[in-house]
Amino acid sequence: MEENTEQAPVTQSEGKKFWNTEKIVSLAAVLISIGTLIVLIYQTNLMSKQQRLSVLPYLTMGNMGTYTPNYKYMIFNNGIGPAFIEKIEVKYKGNTYPYDLYVFLAEHAEGFSQINNLFYSNLAVGTLIPAQTKVEHIMIEDSTEDGEKLHALLSRYFEEGLSFEITYRSIYDEKWLIKNGEVAPLEVD
Repeated sequence: MEENTEQAPVTQSEGKKFWNTEKIVSLAAVLISIGTLIVLIYQTNLMSKQQRLSVLPYLTMGNMGTYTPNYKYMIFNNGIGPAFIEKIEVKYKGNTYPYDLYVFLAEHAEGFSQINNLFYSNLAVGTLIPAQTKVEHIMIEDSTEDGEKLHALLSRYFEEGLSFEITYRSIYDEKWLIKNGEVAPLEVD
């Protein structure tokens, strides 16, 4: 009689275990690497957002010194980055004029030529308004009477629906639109 010397096949549970120390350490290293990559991507995204916000221009416009001898209609960059003017328009009674408020008033406003002591700064496409600066777009110096005339003229045109609009961008090409009478700029695509 022959003895059966064949041995039964060894199953995984009887031999080596699937989760040995090497595999556990390798898996932990892969998971730590993936976690580190996720944190790195998140931090890079936060730094990019912070960098964009650190150069954000914020334009506003309005009157200054109403009913004083030094009345001004001004554009302010209250942001922390420069504003590049992309487009300037005056809209009035269904028409659009591709120039600044001063040029519109000089060409179309009755009584504008009778205002003395008037100074202005033209605004044009491509103009840069640095952070924390102001542009004295239209101003009266040393004349309460002329300041009141200019304020009354602007008020009348604004009440009749005149819209003075400036589209500007940041150094990252984010664009905004400001209009007279609006509190904050609107982001545009």
